[in-house]
Amino acid sequence: MPKQRLGMREIKEILRLRYGLKRSQQDIANATNIARSTVKDYLSRAKVAGITWPLAEDMDNEQLNMLLFPPRVDGKNIQRPIPEWQYINTELKRKSVTLYILWEEYKQANPNGYQYSWFASMYRDWAKEKDVWMPQQHKAGEKAFVDYSGLKIAIYETNLQSIAFEAEVFVGVLGGSDLIYCEASRTQQLSDWISSHQRMLNYYQGVPEIIVPDNLRSGVTKSSRYEPLCNATYDEFAHHYNCVVMPTRTYSPKDKAKVEKAVQLVQQRIIASLRHERFASVAQLNEKIDGLLDALNHRHSKAFGCSRWELFNQIERDALQALPEIDYELATWEKQRVNGGYHVCVKQHHYSVPYQYVRKVIEIRITENAIELFHDSCRIACHLRDDTPRTYTTLDTHRPESHRQHELWQSAERLQSWAQSIGPQTQQLIMRLFTDSSRHLHQKERSALGILRLSHAYSESLLESACEKACAIGTWRYDSIVSLLKRQHFSITQVASDQSHKTPDHDNVRGPNYYH
Repeated sequence: MPKQRLGMREIKEILRLRYGLKRSQQDIANATNIARSTVKDYLSRAKVAGITWPLAEDMDNEQLNMLLFPPRVDGKNIQRPIPEWQYINTELKRKSVTLYILWEEYKQANPNGYQYSWFASMYRDWAKEKDVWMPQQHKAGEKAFVDYSGLKIAIYETNLQSIAFEAEVFVGVLGGSDLIYCEASRTQQLSDWISSHQRMLNYYQGVPEIIVPDNLRSGVTKSSRYEPLCNATYDEFAHHYNCVVMPTRTYSPKDKAKVEKAVQLVQQRIIASLRHERFASVAQLNEKIDGLLDALNHRHSKAFGCSRWELFNQIERDALQALPEIDYELATWEKQRVNGGYHVCVKQHHYSVPYQYVRKVIEIRITENAIELFHDSCRIACHLRDDTPRTYTTLDTHRPESHRQHELWQSAERLQSWAQSIGPQTQQLIMRLFTDSSRHLHQKERSALGILRLSHAYSESLLESACEKACAIGTWRYDSIVSLLKRQHFSITQVASDQSHKTPDHDNVRGPNYYH
């Protein structure tokens, strides 16, 4: 391992004491708490470099360092190539890539390169220069940071012997007072994610201006440094509580340093305390977490000079926005293209859409009690939720006019009313038709519709007469009625033709009286 060099401040102090105050090497070692041999080494380097005190006004730390530690010119080290530290730093972010692996690759490409100890030391020095962050000042009531712990807690079967599943631990913290909230949930899915947010805001009894999550897939659809996109449910939740959601940048834990520290405290003070206990439900686990969380927030903090609860009451409680009168109702969103039958399918149940939106893509808002349909952000339909599979909920106003008329005339009540308007014989025949137990209702409705429409092809009086004869012979089939109507029509036509024909007067024509 290479010897650690002194800092520039210590080097300048050695030069000041030696050349400015004329102190001995031992006095300098005692005053600076640096080994006498080290003081002697640095003074020797200064003498060789011709450095005096005070230093030249235009000499900076880098120039002073080059004078004290000039590159060796023995032909061995001067040819060693400097690794590309930015490339090294980027590659270290990949899974399973270590600094030693990268050194081996560097050494293979550069046999005369640095050995691993120098390589690692130089990289750490370079990384320290790059690892600079801007201190963040959080105003009271401005931000709340949220994340999951990463460490899970086992939930056991009722016999407490086998693990049923592992519960997630949700963690939130306010930026101004560092007041922590945490709870267990079954999953990280959207419903649990939103429910945890609701209970967090109820715990704080207020709403911050901004909620800062990680790029969790349950809440963030598309991560971006400048304009990340949250899913529709998360955006709707934020709108309901009059706040905004601003996800952090990817791979930037310092953007949410508050919640990272809160997660660490939750792991140490809560999760670690429960390591010897077994729980049969998430509710039972949360009862235990509530007590430990209360103790954590009332614990005296040396950094604040008081507990988190006391700091919250002092600076942040009044800075939060008021909670809305009603809690947010969880709603999930999805998109579908309306099929040719002007319906969409949700949970295997079909809901009607106005037929004008056939083949168009609409948005569906699904709540516990309702199904709402939107197109271009305008609500076009609303239905009560019905989870009965493979059935239809259809509003008559959503049908085309032809479909509404078809549905109207297909009903037995409407058909019987139409028969009554034609005449009593027609009404009686239709009533007998619907009492025929050997045929299905749809068959009877179709036959009745066909019989009644014969009044358009012939006349209501002819149909009434045909129905009277049909009832007399005990038939009510469509074909029979058509046959009777054709006979009547032919008979009337023939009589009319005979009456309109006049026999001409002629000696060879005997006339009708000849045969009587």
